[in-house]
Amino acid sequence: MRTQFLLLIICIQVVSAQQREVSITIDDVPNVALYKRQGFTSVLLQRIETLNIPVAIFINEKHIAGNEYSVENRKGLAAWLMNKNITAGNHSYSHMNYADTTLAAFQEDIIKGEIITSEILQRRPYYFRFPFNSLGKDSAAHQRIEEFLRRRGYINTPFTIESEDWAFNAVYEETLKNNDTTKARKTGQHYVAYTLLLFDHFEKICDELFGRKIRHIYLCHDNQLNTDYLPELIKGLQTKGYTFITLDKALQDNVYFSTDYYTGRYGFSWIYRWQAD
Repeated sequence: MRTQFLLLIICIQVVSAQQREVSITIDDVPNVALYKRQGFTSVLLQRIETLNIPVAIFINEKHIAGNEYSVENRKGLAAWLMNKNITAGNHSYSHMNYADTTLAAFQEDIIKGEIITSEILQRRPYYFRFPFNSLGKDSAAHQRIEEFLRRRGYINTPFTIESEDWAFNAVYEETLKNNDTTKARKTGQHYVAYTLLLFDHFEKICDELFGRKIRHIYLCHDNQLNTDYLPELIKGLQTKGYTFITLDKALQDNVYFSTDYYTGRYGFSWIYRWQAD
């Protein structure tokens, strides 16, 4: 009996070690053009509510203020922020590339990008994600902005998997514009299938690098494609055994304390950045 009990404990530990977890994160919220087309509501937010999964959003406040629909756009952002499934993050005010500007200008853009969110939440957002995932043009720029973020109380938010949904969305939007429903459906299905293949790809890399499953962070965008196909993607990930966790829980994985060896200007998965060679 004791032997059987020990075997059961080992099996439970093995299953736990192989558990697949992912945090879904959405950049460029709110997509005010899409919001307007949908009658000043977010169907993507409604889908997330139905899916009942935690999601972190990264906000560009420039899209909200300074236009004739600023009141409606602010209400739309508030709907996101007040939803129980949503965690807020700053994506800078104007989505400028830090590698193409000065430290002072980028710092100003970060601070400017937290004002409306802070007013709604009655606190600053805790998370920041770099536009274009560019941490600056060189190691000195990386270090200076990371020091600023720490002083400001921000957690820099990486990602492990993204599938260039913005490129798929450009094709998808064009097919919808041309009323080509067949091509639109194929584009959406291709996006889902490609993303699921990328999850398999990065799981294999993680098994080789770390010898275990890690808590992934998936990056996508607030767009029509995800409005229509995020539920299908979530279903595909569930079929693969993934559970959906908060960004906070994902970042508790020790892998996110790994050394970032990359010091260039381009944005790609942190799984590659954690490799020394």
